[in-house]
Amino acid sequence: MQYVKIAIKRFTAMANRLMLLMESRIHGNMYVRFGGRSAETCCRKAVRRRKPSLLFITTFTVVDKETKEKIKYDDYKQLSDDEKQKYAVYPKLNVYNVFNVDQSNIKEARPELYAKLAEQNILKKPELNGEAFSFEAMDRMIRDNRWICPIKLEHQDNAFYSISKNQITLPEKSQFIDGESFYGTAFHEMTHSTGAEDVLNRLKPSGGFGSAEYAREELVAELGSALISQRYGLTKHLKEDSAAYLKSWLQSLKESPEFIKTTLVDVKKASSIITQKIDGIQLEIDQEQKEAAEQKQAPLKDLGTYDIPEWAVNYLENGDITDLSDEEVNLVDEFVRKQFPNGFVMNVDWDNVNELNSYPAFGERNTKALTNRGESPYLATKTYGVQFLDPKLRETKEYESSPHLEGIVAEEHQLQNENIWHRAR
Repeated sequence: MQYVKIAIKRFTAMANRLMLLMESRIHGNMYVRFGGRSAETCCRKAVRRRKPSLLFITTFTVVDKETKEKIKYDDYKQLSDDEKQKYAVYPKLNVYNVFNVDQSNIKEARPELYAKLAEQNILKKPELNGEAFSFEAMDRMIRDNRWICPIKLEHQDNAFYSISKNQITLPEKSQFIDGESFYGTAFHEMTHSTGAEDVLNRLKPSGGFGSAEYAREELVAELGSALISQRYGLTKHLKEDSAAYLKSWLQSLKESPEFIKTTLVDVKKASSIITQKIDGIQLEIDQEQKEAAEQKQAPLKDLGTYDIPEWAVNYLENGDITDLSDEEVNLVDEFVRKQFPNGFVMNVDWDNVNELNSYPAFGERNTKALTNRGESPYLATKTYGVQFLDPKLRETKEYESSPHLEGIVAEEHQLQNENIWHRAR
């Protein structure tokens, strides 16, 4: 029986994120909405002892103006501008009471659900210890100049974005009291830089220091920095000079209620640009770490080394049967079926050559020698030593401390990168 309905996993709507930001600092970012009679058991603690937060979710109903048929809003967004003219869009604002998970008794009433929610909402925080602290995606962005403008680190005391130079200047990491302060400051200045004319065109020429436009831009940068920090599990320390702009912000809000709405729209646009860039770099880092971890795996299981006739190497390596007779193809296929029923990866040792090998792994029979004990049953032929590996199974013994086996791992990955052919029978 379902006790709760999960309303959100992360705060995606900008207004919701701001309203819940303060509570999430205390309880975390897991919120639930309770519904149905059976939910009373779980929500009783929250209803009696805690006040809910409000969550606003806007849904859209899309209706064909002629046929009155409805389509999904996601499908509507994929239409061209001309196609959209055929539909009417009706927005609906839904308001929900949501409680932080730790405000409820879900942990006691539904421990398995609480554990699942906790696992889904674990934040992987960057390392922030002394001078060695590191948010690798951000560090790489700065080092490789991958932001929309250069970010220069200098040993000085000011952090700022220069509109004329289109450049961010920050103090060095070691000058900050902790890593979170450094990255929070970087997010603040990066938010400013999204207002450049060729990006979001938010910065106004008349918006000099002390003006209402300047104060509003500081609000956009501070909110953007706070939300980005929260997304990556960092604590945002408010700038000391933010209080100086408070009077201007309140006055603007009093004169125009639209002030907060337009400001939040700008915050959302700016923070989206920043998080998309960081997430893209993080994906690269995750892929690199995955490949590095794979290289540390045990080598593929060794199936043995065989003296393979020269004429058969091409067929085993890439399936080329050129110049092979049907009998020779059958000899190779029979060898593979018998020795490697699960397929193989092969490594030819071109230095291990025997110009006249009377004992190849397979080959043409020496009918004259069959009755003579101790003589080879095969005709002598040129062979190469070929190592065969299982394409899936790996060695189970310890290998990390063995230089020899580490070399096998490196060679194995080199072979796979060269698309060494294998087949299953």
